[in-house]
Amino acid sequence: MPLYWLPLLPLIGFALLILGGRWFGGTSGGWLGSGVVGAAFVVAALRFAGLDTPAHETLWTWLPNMALGNGGVAANLRVGFYLDQLSSVMTLVITGVGFLIHVYSISYMREDARFTRFFAFLNFFVAMMLILVLADSYPLMFVGWEGVGMASYLLIGFWFAGHQDHSAAEGVNNSNAARKAFIMNRIGDLGFMLGMFLIYKVFGTLVIPELADQQGTLAATARALPELICLFLLVGAVGKSGQLPLTTWLPDAMAGPTPVSALIHAATMVTAGVYLIARSHFFYDLAPGASLWVAWAGGLTALYGALSALNQTDIKKILAYSTVSQLGYMFLAVGLHSYTAAIFHLVTHAFFKALLFLAAGAVIHALHEEQDVRKMGGLAKPMPFTHIVSAIGVLAISGIPIFAGFFSKDGILASAFAQNLPLYFIGLFVAFLTAFYMGRWYFLVWRGEYRGGPQLYPHDGDALMGLPLGILAALATLGGFLNVPTFLRGGHALDNYLGRVLPVEAHEMAVSTEWWTTLLAIAVALAGLGWAYLRHNRRALDVGPLGAASTQALYLDRLYTSVFGNGSKALARGLDLVDNSVDGAMTGIAANVGAPGWLVTIWQSGFVRAYALSMLLGTALIVGYWALKAIGGGL
Repeated sequence: MPLYWLPLLPLIGFALLILGGRWFGGTSGGWLGSGVVGAAFVVAALRFAGLDTPAHETLWTWLPNMALGNGGVAANLRVGFYLDQLSSVMTLVITGVGFLIHVYSISYMREDARFTRFFAFLNFFVAMMLILVLADSYPLMFVGWEGVGMASYLLIGFWFAGHQDHSAAEGVNNSNAARKAFIMNRIGDLGFMLGMFLIYKVFGTLVIPELADQQGTLAATARALPELICLFLLVGAVGKSGQLPLTTWLPDAMAGPTPVSALIHAATMVTAGVYLIARSHFFYDLAPGASLWVAWAGGLTALYGALSALNQTDIKKILAYSTVSQLGYMFLAVGLHSYTAAIFHLVTHAFFKALLFLAAGAVIHALHEEQDVRKMGGLAKPMPFTHIVSAIGVLAISGIPIFAGFFSKDGILASAFAQNLPLYFIGLFVAFLTAFYMGRWYFLVWRGEYRGGPQLYPHDGDALMGLPLGILAALATLGGFLNVPTFLRGGHALDNYLGRVLPVEAHEMAVSTEWWTTLLAIAVALAGLGWAYLRHNRRALDVGPLGAASTQALYLDRLYTSVFGNGSKALARGLDLVDNSVDGAMTGIAANVGAPGWLVTIWQSGFVRAYALSMLLGTALIVGYWALKAIGGGL
């Protein structure tokens, strides 16, 4: 089946739902939206099973005879899709996890007045993400890149008028969150565009397979060139994946419905930056300086996200800052050229983070939109199934054997240990913090006594919510076995598969070293969970300045508001003062010019006798002047 069916199926669903929404009653729109994404997953699975060598399918010529770079040589920019081992894995994650989120949403959004439109936006999101990962060129990737940005704006601000159970003020906050995400992503987009322009100027093509074939040519160019290209692309990746310094939009994306949070944070949009760098590895392999920037951006963001999550009280915000931190791990890995380790963690993260978000959604749904973990507790008994799958998600993200996060996170830490010890210790510390704040999340929500207001009677969701949770729990448990390392008697299956298109970094370490680094990572994770258990009766971290700073996400948002928000307002006031001064000066000049004119108009009475008198007086003045001048000359 042609590759274009992958994005076309959800695009058809989007068109039908957005144009014919009034004809879809009840939950039929949700079933249609889920069905087209499920069909896309089947296509992705069939293409994955039959993939031996990369498939490149050109659809049509987009921009003929483009003349730029290489002495102005004209080239055709065609629309085409490219499927290799990397994009194949991405399509499976996007459509597979996306399908489960769609099915879950049928139940979660059942009572929403704009139910059908919600699924139209979800379909559009999935279609744009598929275009992004299948694109054979940077311009087409940019189309998908901008498409997911637009879709995220629509979904984050979906409750722009407020949820039916909340006030209108919530709608304002939701709209602001959507606007913030849209604007901050535009900053990153500028870097992506500059990178594209530079690539085309130098190589005369933006087709990714052709650029990969020119890696030898690139190596012969000035060393600064690949560094500059990679730095531009990094700006784009940082914006889309919520890395420092463009990270503050991502936690605010929680304003949308919970399935949106799962889709944005787990399966699609925020991983696009990681994919961009992995797809552009032929540039980064020749740019050690830019790659180090990527690694440190990831390491510091991982630390920032973990510290910010420590004392949050919103059940979704804790998971949001966790996503920021886990994406930092992925950036750390691609910055160290451990591309397969990054993609492996991307896959396992999609499993356990989608699971955690959807479990959080089930809790919110059961507690009538309550999101404060301080008002929860003791939910394990009334919601046993959701409790079990949540525990699996917590164990997976904490890196406890045998769960998926253990294998993928350990691969990143091993790479950092072999190449950059400071980043390794940052990663190890982040692993401890991750286990702590996720343990805190678990104990505050599920253990102890119920701390809410009026007595509620929460219960597990229906089958439409439970089935996706069960499948994701199985994947979060077993997904790590896709890439078991050799020293654990595994065969590096995913490394070998992705190694056909991505360079695999070989780090020679003694088996004993691999064992003790792995055991250290396990000990750190257990210590974090143990600390969370010892402190779980406290509703907040309450450790002075650290707790306050964590609650405020290290004050980064406040800093941006003070510097850029208040700074731009002060600049605007200054410019307004200058504008008013200039405008006032011009108005004054006009008024002063008008005053003599008003005096002249006094003589314009419209009476002939007045004009005759004026002429007589004027003549008398002229004659008198000349007479006086003649007398004076005579004297």
